[in-house]
Amino acid sequence: MNKCEKNDYAKAFIVLQVYENLLNPTTALKLGTIFKDLYRPYGKHHKKF
Repeated sequence: MNKCEKNDYAKAFIVLQVYENLLNPTTALKLGTIFKDLYRPYGKHHKKF
């Protein structure tokens, strides 16, 4: 066994989430997310150069 085979270079720990506050599929496609808590509408912003 060489050095690369015995070492762990990365591990991921993912906490399980409860899927709540969901949008219906039609609305979710329009807004770009199925989670109500993640949707934040953007106001109009004028760029100044």
